[in-house]
Amino acid sequence: MPRYDLASMARRQRNFRRSAIVFRDIRPPAMLATDLYQRCYKPVVDLWASAADTIIAQYASTIDTMTTDAPADISGAIDGASNTFDRLFITLTASLRDWVLRTEQWQRGSWRGAVLSATGVDLGTLLGPADVRATMDTYIEWNTKLIRNVSDEARKKIGDAVFSGLTQRQPARDVAARIREVVGMSQRRSINIASDQLSKISSELADERRREAGLSVWQWVSSHKLHPREWHQARDGNLYSEEADMQGKTVNGKTVAEPPARDDWPGRPPYCGCRSKSVLVLD
Repeated sequence: MPRYDLASMARRQRNFRRSAIVFRDIRPPAMLATDLYQRCYKPVVDLWASAADTIIAQYASTIDTMTTDAPADISGAIDGASNTFDRLFITLTASLRDWVLRTEQWQRGSWRGAVLSATGVDLGTLLGPADVRATMDTYIEWNTKLIRNVSDEARKKIGDAVFSGLTQRQPARDVAARIREVVGMSQRRSINIASDQLSKISSELADERRREAGLSVWQWVSSHKLHPREWHQARDGNLYSEEADMQGKTVNGKTVAEPPARDDWPGRPPYCGCRSKSVLVLD
């Protein structure tokens, strides 16, 4: 249910000649994705990069001597990095909570500005983080799992490289190259995760703010990436509504359609950069 009726508030504020207003695009700034990576994911990558240097050095000395204790020494180094991560995880969770709060604050301010610009209505006293607490908690939990998964995957792949090397007596330089590639893959994956998580949380927050204002119609905004999903690109500019009474109606010369499945909405599929613009229908 809507928390407030933005259409009624807008009519009281201004005498509109148009029957519908498309709000401006709210595009999340890349710096928020960079900040998520730097504060919550990069420390994990750095931890395993540092551990990799130790593990590579131990492997190099081990492969020549191959004493009974040597594999256990390397296992100890890998376990030590995992234990360090467990201690670091507490700090990362706090940083993640702060990032989610700041992202919500940015989105809320952007939504308030878009509404004010389009209608003259200031929603400042009506909006707060408590309205979208469930969504914020969901993304905190999701990212804590992703952060832990980045560490777990790095540990597993580094361990696989080491013990495969020991079993096959592979040269230290070959194993070192594989270990460093694992760290590089962890870094690339983490950067992509941070960008994707920003798209997802900003899209969900935008949907929530639209629904609580009583707006059911929205416009698809394509990401215009170099290699977009073709069916997403084809939806650019289309109008959608979940309300059956609005579907089939004409708004600003376009027919309002039933939206696709929710997991194919803007920003929902993996690495989708599409967004939605809210539409205020005044008729």
